[in-house]
Amino acid sequence: MKKSFLLGATIMVCGTTLLAQRKCGIVNEKQLIAAKHPEFAAKLEQRKTALQNESDNYYAEQVSGSAQKTTTTYSPVPVIFHVIVTSAQLTALGGTAGVAKRCDSQIAVLNRDYNRKNGDSTLIPSGWKSLYKSSGIKFGSAHRDPAGHSTYGYEIKVTSTNFTQGTYGDYNGAKHTSIGGLDAWDVTQYLNIWCINFSDNPGLLGVATPKALTVSAGGPIADANMGVCVAYNAFGKRVLATDGYAGSGVYDLGRTATHEVGHFFELHHTWGDDGTNCPWNSGGSDDGITDTPPETDAHYGNAMATYSIAGGTFYDGCKMNGATLMQPIGIPCLDFMDYTDDKAMQMFTTGQVGVMAAQILSTTGENFTLSQHPNLLLWPAEVTDVEKNSRLNIFPNPSNGIIMVTFNNEAEQLTKATIVNTVGQEIEKIDGAIVKNGEFSVDLSGLSKGIYFVTCNFTSGSITRKILLQ
Repeated sequence: MKKSFLLGATIMVCGTTLLAQRKCGIVNEKQLIAAKHPEFAAKLEQRKTALQNESDNYYAEQVSGSAQKTTTTYSPVPVIFHVIVTSAQLTALGGTAGVAKRCDSQIAVLNRDYNRKNGDSTLIPSGWKSLYKSSGIKFGSAHRDPAGHSTYGYEIKVTSTNFTQGTYGDYNGAKHTSIGGLDAWDVTQYLNIWCINFSDNPGLLGVATPKALTVSAGGPIADANMGVCVAYNAFGKRVLATDGYAGSGVYDLGRTATHEVGHFFELHHTWGDDGTNCPWNSGGSDDGITDTPPETDAHYGNAMATYSIAGGTFYDGCKMNGATLMQPIGIPCLDFMDYTDDKAMQMFTTGQVGVMAAQILSTTGENFTLSQHPNLLLWPAEVTDVEKNSRLNIFPNPSNGIIMVTFNNEAEQLTKATIVNTVGQEIEKIDGAIVKNGEFSVDLSGLSKGIYFVTCNFTSGSITRKILLQ
């Protein structure tokens, strides 16, 4: 309704953090901004009011055919996951192979949820079906980094650094290598997703920083901080019962990222973040979208268990505005932008996808450039099949001495690994037969600073990577 690296640096318990309720950080982020910049808070309210107009204009262009008169094409959004965890947390994720699976599954979930292909759409009540819409936005793992080198669409940093909300609640520390995190890749070309531990707020699942909050839009947050942060144990979709996820399996279908990416594309929470007010009450607010009925507050848990309206969901305190029924099919608790459990989220509405599409599929949209770089989804020509399959990672690189080498041991059997200097002298040799779980470490701290080469020989071929000791 419209209205207004040495592994083992830190040991900690992880994997199945108990979370009573979903918690998203964008409300806190905006409150911190408003406290320091009240004039910008007013601008954000004006921006929210304009969202439905953007949605309406986008659909008007589609109907009139003016959008088809251009030669504009759209490619999937290149996604890069920056996974920054302790050694214990990396183990809980299943090591590098586990991270790879979660990244792959998260891309698949985003593509299904944003394109009306999620299998659990069969659970959407009949009264909501006509509002269930595809955004047309697609996502893909980045396979070229900003320098043109190959990437699997993720990078891993093992650290003992704790990340706190920072000045504006966007977890700035995770987004800069110089202070313990990992730098964003060009935010005009990649969707950056940082997978971290929110050390000062262990119940937090995610927080998005859309362009609307950044310097380029008149806000206080650096443009390089644009993107999404999610809890390291709440991204991707569960494959095995033993996989470690937050909330004891409540947040294991990848919907945390679906929700946060929705914020990145300018969607608000369906209840309007106004406490328990209704839009027509003093101090009330809403999400700026016409076809999401008003609701008093966030809804949690498995809302499906309490559906009571035939073909709909259920009523809450915003059911009536005087004599007018405001929730004919109930509240939007099944929406990706509410706070229900992953299994109770199934859809975006027509108005919501209009807002998101206006940001990225319109040439005037603030995220349009993200859909214009198909080359970033392609592997560089020199990358062989064995390299694609092995998911070989060497980190940290550059290094001060100790390096960690990991590979997908389910796909590739290592026969041996060698490290040589620039004149071809062998420095180290590792017998593949003694390598367990697809990883090994090498201590090069006694060597001179400079460039060395690591060659991993697999049964299907070999891969050589350059490393820098500094």
